[in-house]
Amino acid sequence: MKKILAALAAAAALFLTGCTAQLPDGYDKFTAARNKYETLDSAKVTMTDMDTGEQIMEFSFYFTGRDEMVLSYYGCWEGKVQQAYSDGAEFFYKDDGDEKWNVISSGDDGYIYNVYNRKYRYPYADARLFFLAGEAVSSAAVIGGDDGPTSITYTYDPEKLNNASMPGVEEDIASFDKFSTTMEINQDGIPVMFTESGTVTTASGETLSVNIKIDITSINEVFEIPYPVDEIYKPGEKPASSEG
Repeated sequence: MKKILAALAAAAALFLTGCTAQLPDGYDKFTAARNKYETLDSAKVTMTDMDTGEQIMEFSFYFTGRDEMVLSYYGCWEGKVQQAYSDGAEFFYKDDGDEKWNVISSGDDGYIYNVYNRKYRYPYADARLFFLAGEAVSSAAVIGGDDGPTSITYTYDPEKLNNASMPGVEEDIASFDKFSTTMEINQDGIPVMFTESGTVTTASGETLSVNIKIDITSINEVFEIPYPVDEIYKPGEKPASSEG
């Protein structure tokens, strides 16, 4: 499921370039809300599997005075737990089965890709969290006024999604069978809830149900994130069998 959700985010990014087709109702407000999400100083994001009622992800972030992103991530996907934390200078993570934390510090390979700031954001603090492929929408339902809370539901045309060239997506998603999203936007134009629902066929031929709800809370009200790191693997200490 985690790979599928990441693929959906990648797909959304590809659809947002060079669009010439007629765009659906509510498109301007939807894109404005996505953009406004990237202006937040802090927030808490949770993701729930609506088929099971299980919370499968929790992510919190805030920015320091130097625009460094402090973040905490916890995800449980198909029984496997992953954790991550960054203080803005180092990135710590735990893969499923790890007894201690791994650390990526300045000078390590990949360091610049694992510390985040206002311009280079962690995926769950990025606008692509909210899937949008405007030219592939088959029907739209917009409830609400210009200045108040608004709900925007998009139902997608699977054929248009499937006919798009999506490098990096086809590795995980062979085809969309049906897909729809709903975004709830508050009176300040900020997305506070987002759902994705449908079925996809994976590259391995499995039909997978997607039915998730994302809630954005504590908007601009996260000022501190507890430091979760206790023990850290020393170089060469991590058992080979626990490598992800």
